[in-house]
Amino acid sequence: MSVRGVLALAGWPDVALGDGAWSGVDAAARSIVLAHLAGPGAPAAAVATNEDRSVRAVLAGTLLNRRELRAHLGGRHAFGSRDDADVLIHLYEERGIQCVKALRGPFACALWDANVGRLLLARDQLGLVPLFWAVDGRRLAASSSLPALMALPGLAGPWDPAALDAFLVLGAVPAPMTLYPGVRQLRPGELAVWEGGRARMQRYWQPTFPERRMGRRDLARLVREQALEAIRLRQTGVAPGLLLSGGLDAAAVLALAAADRRPPVRAYTAAAPGADDEARAAARLAARAGVAHVVVDAGVDWPAAVDRLLAAHGVPAGGMGDVVVQLAAERAAADVGVALAGTGGMEVFGGGAAARFADRVRRFRALPALVRETAEVWMRVAPAGWTGRLEGLVGADRLAPLEMYGRTVAVFHPEERQALYTEEALASLGDPRPWPALGAVFAEAAGAGAEDVDDVFHYVDLVLRLPARAALAATAAACGLDLRFPFADHRLAQVAASVAPGARGNARERELLLRAAIEGLVPAAVLGRPHAGPALPARAWATGSLRALLEDTLAPARVAAQAVFRPETVSRLRREHLDGVADHGRRLWALVLATRWLERQALPAAPAVRVAG
Repeated sequence: MSVRGVLALAGWPDVALGDGAWSGVDAAARSIVLAHLAGPGAPAAAVATNEDRSVRAVLAGTLLNRRELRAHLGGRHAFGSRDDADVLIHLYEERGIQCVKALRGPFACALWDANVGRLLLARDQLGLVPLFWAVDGRRLAASSSLPALMALPGLAGPWDPAALDAFLVLGAVPAPMTLYPGVRQLRPGELAVWEGGRARMQRYWQPTFPERRMGRRDLARLVREQALEAIRLRQTGVAPGLLLSGGLDAAAVLALAAADRRPPVRAYTAAAPGADDEARAAARLAARAGVAHVVVDAGVDWPAAVDRLLAAHGVPAGGMGDVVVQLAAERAAADVGVALAGTGGMEVFGGGAAARFADRVRRFRALPALVRETAEVWMRVAPAGWTGRLEGLVGADRLAPLEMYGRTVAVFHPEERQALYTEEALASLGDPRPWPALGAVFAEAAGAGAEDVDDVFHYVDLVLRLPARAALAATAAACGLDLRFPFADHRLAQVAASVAPGARGNARERELLLRAAIEGLVPAAVLGRPHAGPALPARAWATGSLRALLEDTLAPARVAAQAVFRPETVSRLRREHLDGVADHGRRLWALVLATRWLERQALPAAPAVRVAG
């Protein structure tokens, strides 16, 4: 992915273009400015234009089908450069704003048409590259870099308590929300048109859920063909490396590329603390494919790593696993410059944690009533710790789908808000309904034709979980690595959405479509491995700079200074985790990110917005 960001400004007269940092157009009048924001060590790139300079565009990311599009357009247009934005301009001249439907790959773009006074903004189909925007009166600013956007005069404002609550519940802030009330983000597959001082939004792509009646063998062949094409597109013109874990998705990328006789030149694995089995499994996979394997010692300076994440994203983002993977990305950047990763397989092919849990609940509900009643009695009389998964099934039997999904993925549960937040923070939050941000995504899923609960869960994984996981690409870009995700492909996503939900996963297995496609290519031991979450083992927190990060950032005085979280609750979670009483790794990581981000905020939280009725 390109290390450049994209910035678009309309009617913003008080912007000073930095020396060498921006490449602008119409800078004298400042009526429209389009610019590339250069990444570390990268020169600013020129804004692409058409022949008469009436249409200008910038694009962050990569158009994977640029060769196909250039061949289609070449006979009718003169290309001024090899920039992907050049392709976008000529495609726009032929197809108008719907040109973005033809683009494939991770991108965010801005295009100015001087002929009609129109600014077009668009985000890729799966939301792999963000695009933030803000409107202030009759002026608009947009950027794929939130820190760059927030640096504009007049945009730094109070943060949004409801969005912070969404982050602490869901682990991500669903679009169009951001952590700043005055800044929105485009949804995956959404475009915005700014004309006459007004913006209108339009969804140009969403997964749909028609049932395709295909036999298992035909379906496996289709998925394999589509997956191979997605890998080839991301290998075109480069000899990439591979970020390799011992899990299913990275193993599948390696196996398919090797079977296609286009293996990665080298595989990189970060040896995470306490995760030695992962490194050994990756080494076996690389040896099986005949690919050189590099193990990178995961000696992480955790406080510095957190600060880098916040500087790159401007908000809390990224998991603990992302920090470890970043070490492998830095080594790959020095060797190859471009690397593949298995990120996105779970969300695209289906069978995520919520869908598998829903399948277990359905199986429980199908049991005779006497069996279910006996289970409830057993829960009341069994010794503590004996009921395990059964307790979750009995409780979930009464949950609506929205709350079932939320409780499966939640970092903190809504009923924990009273103990987590201070009185001042609770007053700012007001009293929102449980899972309010998640409810909006559920409504989108229904609008896209998702009727089955598993289809709804699959949709939410695609538009909420996948963009959050793809943030890894931005942190990799900061060290100069173009990180590409073959399975995060919108055509593959549509194939998966077009099959019966049961073909995507069940209570025991996930990604059934991918498993069928790689049958015989990946060892059975890999197919049978449980999915590993993004957090490190609990024991990894006990020593070194990670423990120092935990005890320093979440010290009672430091937490109390922000007046957002209750120090006594945070201290209890920290103590229980370090003592081995409970694994609070995800919660503590979210609190560390949130606390260090709050310390950077110059303004207090925005007041709650009360809605009558």
